[in-house]
Amino acid sequence: MILETERLLLKPYEKEFADDIYEVVKHKEIADTMVMIPHPYPREVVYSWISYLQKSFEQGKAYEFAAFLKENGRYIGNCGLVTISKNHRNAEVGYFIDVSEWGKGYATEACKKIIEYGFQEHQLNRIYSRCMVRNTASRKVMEKSGMIWEGRHRQEFLKDGVYEDMDYLAILAEDYIKNN
Repeated sequence: MILETERLLLKPYEKEFADDIYEVVKHKEIADTMVMIPHPYPREVVYSWISYLQKSFEQGKAYEFAAFLKENGRYIGNCGLVTISKNHRNAEVGYFIDVSEWGKGYATEACKKIIEYGFQEHQLNRIYSRCMVRNTASRKVMEKSGMIWEGRHRQEFLKDGVYEDMDYLAILAEDYIKNN
């Protein structure tokens, strides 16, 4: 299954993407605002991460996609439903984009497609995301994707010895349908 946007192809993860993935996730700027990505990023972790993503996809626990530029086939990041609750019909969307591609709208383009995928293919009722308060660019991606601010969890995560506040945004199926 490949999801397509105007400028991107979103593909399920394969082992052959490992070198390209490492070139993106190794940057401190990526890890700085991501809860689950360490820095330095150990190269050997990439294969286990891909295996985890493949198993999660097969089991229906998460659907994360590798983002590639259509124009040249280059891997530029990740976007997907990182956790799914089938009982409650909701999911969290997560994403990261290569530092060299920041500010070009790729995260928003991918996020919008994943939201569409979640509502249309998985009949979700609610899709949410979260970002560190200091990550204003990520919050803008969520807002441009149709999500609205729901609240702030103070000092939710400890990252590099600092407690980070997290903003939560979401979109409901009824709002998605009304606006599309």
